[in-house]
Amino acid sequence: MAVKKQDTSNVIKPNILPRFNVGMIIFTIIFLYIVFSVYSYITRDQIRYYEVSDGSIVRQEQYTGVAIREEETVDAASSGYIHYYIQDGKRVAVGTDVYMVDETGALEAYLKDHPELNKEMSGEQIADIRYRLSQFSQTFKNSSFSYLYDTKFSLDATALEYSSISDAQDLNSVLGQLGINYSQISAQKAGVVSYSIDGYEDLTPDTVKSDIFTMSGYKMNITKPGNLIEGGSPVYKVITSSNWNIVFPVDDETKEKYQDIHKVQVHFIEKDLTTSAELDIYTASDGNNYGKLSFNELVEQFCDERFIQFDMVINNKRGLKIPLTAVTEKDFFIIPKDFMVTGADGTTGFNRQTVSAEGSTTTEFVPSEIYRIDEQYCYVTVPEDNSENGVKLNDFVIRPETGGTDTSNTYHVGPVKSLQGVYNINRGYCMFRQIIPIEQNNEYVIVEKNTDYGISVYDHIVMNASLVTDGQLVYQ
Repeated sequence: MAVKKQDTSNVIKPNILPRFNVGMIIFTIIFLYIVFSVYSYITRDQIRYYEVSDGSIVRQEQYTGVAIREEETVDAASSGYIHYYIQDGKRVAVGTDVYMVDETGALEAYLKDHPELNKEMSGEQIADIRYRLSQFSQTFKNSSFSYLYDTKFSLDATALEYSSISDAQDLNSVLGQLGINYSQISAQKAGVVSYSIDGYEDLTPDTVKSDIFTMSGYKMNITKPGNLIEGGSPVYKVITSSNWNIVFPVDDETKEKYQDIHKVQVHFIEKDLTTSAELDIYTASDGNNYGKLSFNELVEQFCDERFIQFDMVINNKRGLKIPLTAVTEKDFFIIPKDFMVTGADGTTGFNRQTVSAEGSTTTEFVPSEIYRIDEQYCYVTVPEDNSENGVKLNDFVIRPETGGTDTSNTYHVGPVKSLQGVYNINRGYCMFRQIIPIEQNNEYVIVEKNTDYGISVYDHIVMNASLVTDGQLVYQ
């Protein structure tokens, strides 16, 4: 029996195509846009700005030099126990009692029985010594081990000053009543007294030799009160002039750098003192080059030191301080300023001369963006393309009120000059502003203040000039 086919013509087939969710599509597009924007923001070079400030750049270099003074040693008049009237680093006049010598030791015994005659150090003096030790421990380096001896000698001299006999002049009457014999020695020359003696008292700038700075075998002797001395041995020195020098070795490169510098600032590291000095570069008798600093003050503070560490400040320029990365250059046409013309509406520009194919000559006024004018030239903005206004490369301009027949009255536009500057963004877009550098280091440059077409304190400039172009919009 035949099977009858079922009629399916009226059956509606279901739509199996996917149904799109419009909201989901919009959300996906927005999400991808946000992801792309965040990625672009993170990966692109960030344009940051810098606020111009008033500042300075100090150039200083550290050296160790030998102190040279006009100083003479004074020998003991006789043997015995020595006691001082004058503290280390103090000035004396001719005839002032400096020390006394107890030949028998009776004075020494008397002082031991009367310790109240010795001046006790005050709290401030003890604090001063502790402070010096603290400063030394914080700055000491193994590479500068010799500095340990300088500090020791300095502290010995300080302790000597703080512990000298007090009211020694009033002691004379007491000793006379007790029958104690002693010799009282007065100063033969006026000057600063120091009890630190090292054998370099006769040193002069010309007799300095390179091996001095190795400090090999160097020893400073400090005669302390109460010590037994021999007659004829040096007991103190007197510095007879306030003028003194510090001599330090220099290599050829340093000699060349300082050859034309004659005035410097010197900062003494240990004492945290700064003063000015005259600088002279010379060649000593050993054939080596040395720098000589000349001072007329502070001889008392350094009377007990021979080797001194110092920073030499050769420049301390002040101005507007900006990062080196902000500095860029821009080319400008230079046109003699007597070719400049002012139009009827007050615009500035030049008279451009054009020769037609038929040979006729015409002159037209061309407004041009003049960036700056100095004593000789107009600095004219170089157009990016030929569609921009203003004079262009290979144009000929003529002086005002001339016919241009004389070639000296025409100028061929072409020479350019680069000016250093930064991009000012105070108005929201990059504007080139000229700078005149006066000093720089590896990170910053100091530029002159109050320059025409320049920048001022608190201006905002692009920190990295390589990321922008002139006229570009910048959002701060």
